[in-house]
Amino acid sequence: MAVNDNLITLVIHTEERAVKLKQILESHDIKVVLEDVSLPGVPLGAPVKKVRISIDSLSLGLKILESGDLTASPLSIFKLTGMGKTLLVPVDFSPSSMTSVKVAFFLARKFDVEPVILHSYLAPLFNPSDPYSDSVDPYSDSIAPPEDLDITEAADLRKVAASQLSKFKKKIESAQREGSIPDIRFSTTLLEGIPEQVIKEYCVQNHPVLVVMATRGIHKKESDLVGSVTAEVIDSCRVPVFAVPENYVPGGIDKFRNILMFCNFTNADIVTVRGLMKTFDFPACEVHLAPVSDGPVSGAGRKLEELRDYFSDIYPTATFHAVRMSRSGFDNNMKTVLDERRIDLIIVPNKKSSAFSRFFRPTLAHRILFEKDIPLLVLPV
Repeated sequence: MAVNDNLITLVIHTEERAVKLKQILESHDIKVVLEDVSLPGVPLGAPVKKVRISIDSLSLGLKILESGDLTASPLSIFKLTGMGKTLLVPVDFSPSSMTSVKVAFFLARKFDVEPVILHSYLAPLFNPSDPYSDSVDPYSDSIAPPEDLDITEAADLRKVAASQLSKFKKKIESAQREGSIPDIRFSTTLLEGIPEQVIKEYCVQNHPVLVVMATRGIHKKESDLVGSVTAEVIDSCRVPVFAVPENYVPGGIDKFRNILMFCNFTNADIVTVRGLMKTFDFPACEVHLAPVSDGPVSGAGRKLEELRDYFSDIYPTATFHAVRMSRSGFDNNMKTVLDERRIDLIIVPNKKSSAFSRFFRPTLAHRILFEKDIPLLVLPV
């Protein structure tokens, strides 16, 4: 690389974009030299650079360059139309809440959005101790509080919740000063209501780019199968959800090296993989593609292999695999794939379903949530 005759100009960029591209190319062992360039109409010393690489690395460099706009934010790939600039983190002040906060802050810094810490509480005014009492009119439009309930108790509960949220905020700020959480701007909000309903309504009104929530460890999930807030949000919310096991060790998102992605053979698969590659700066990861659908897909095996070949050609820094999973014995097949391929991130497309169908026929995302302590990214389709 010391001899300039061995270098070839890959592209000419502004200095900011050239530095970004240099970092990405070097992460794939391509040596890069940035050189000044003078262009007609551009004064000398202007921040314009040639990005030069060795001739031997040209093929790989071109494929990385052509795989998309390297300067686009990963958020622009993942976000849905109308989404804002916030990332929602529901918390209940348990130890797992801090786990989800740490992961959320790493993601927020990557996406350049602001985390919003949300806590919800239930006031007894809307939670009568005996809703089946003869004194309750089942046809009334509203529920009157019991006579012995002090109306100020609801206000007191809000004060307690506000105090807990304030303490939790200080805990986050302390972790930021210590360096265990990215030092970025964040806000908090306190709302009244049932947690899953509050989260869903917040997403409808504010359109966060992502919801990051913690889940209980697998040893605790069997006793908490019904009523899991995270599971309800995953199955009903139309915003991407990142579910993090409580025993997960937070860190940079570049630690995901073995990814299982379920495909439904739509354009969403292409958008998801493009966003994945950009988010991780085109990592040298293993992406295992598995088919998933509501019914049999004609030629599913052939389509999966075509998808694998397409991604392999467009994103040469990653290795793509086609994973055959039969509909019969699906759970056992999935367990084998997760264990043998050491999967550390699962990506699932999720269709909206009714509460009735979710109870009797849980979605794939719901089932995975309760069976494995693996981070889960659920994308609404």
